[in-house]
Amino acid sequence: MRSFIISKRNIVIALMLLLAAAFFYFRSGKENAGLPGGQIGIVRRQDLVQRVTISGQIWPKSRLDVKAPFNGYIAKLYVKVGMSVKKHDPLVMFSPSLSGNEASFPIRAVFDGLITQMLKSEGEYVTESGDQSLVLRLEDVSQLFLLSTVPELDIAKVKVGQEAIAKVSALPGETFKAVITEISRSARDKDRWSSSSTEFHVRLALPGADTRLMTGMSTVMDVTTDKREKTLVLGHEYIQEEAKPLEGYFVTLESGEKRIVTLGLRTDEASEILAGLNEGERVKPIDFLALPPLAK
Repeated sequence: MRSFIISKRNIVIALMLLLAAAFFYFRSGKENAGLPGGQIGIVRRQDLVQRVTISGQIWPKSRLDVKAPFNGYIAKLYVKVGMSVKKHDPLVMFSPSLSGNEASFPIRAVFDGLITQMLKSEGEYVTESGDQSLVLRLEDVSQLFLLSTVPELDIAKVKVGQEAIAKVSALPGETFKAVITEISRSARDKDRWSSSSTEFHVRLALPGADTRLMTGMSTVMDVTTDKREKTLVLGHEYIQEEAKPLEGYFVTLESGEKRIVTLGLRTDEASEILAGLNEGERVKPIDFLALPPLAK
């Protein structure tokens, strides 16, 4: 019987604590109705930077993949991984057989570069086609580039000459400057039935040489597409779109007054205020619970 009384007492105490918590929660919610976190927005003057984030890979200035011109054998290898070669230097010689009776001529470098891959050995049989046909790779790494794709929705923001900050997955904590040098004028080919978004190829130069950077490394880049210095800024959660027929944008001041505003540059978090508000004015967040239902 005692254990039952104690258990009942514990239940009563727990219910009282729960009711108290609910009281304070709903009271707070009522006082801050429609205010995310109860925060009032303040119009501030600051720099506003618009960025587009893209991913890509490091590529060399030029690349030569050497494959067998016919089914046969590797008669002679003149290079090894990490070797620097000059234009016209011999790279590899192929032969239909290993008898040495056939006349063979070496394949030569078409530009100065570095041997970055060696996938075959002397005497090995090779074919002119197939997934395993690559023998060696020559790259001109005197200038590295970043190759990336930009979604259709962001391509209009991207311009040649814009700067980007690149982060390389293999070198955490470090950043590298890059500059857009080329933007494709047509969308990347994709499967006809693919549901993926339309994208455009973009090429960015990596000024300066850093021996730690290697072709094929993956990167993430923040491209600065536009910027406003010392402008009036307000978060999107305070700006509401006006319904027809008065299309536009408005905010609700802390006093309850509605004010039409003109927007400029927009980022993912905030908008530039061109007209309608002054620095320091206090604005209520959008009351999403009071918004009318969407038209069917």
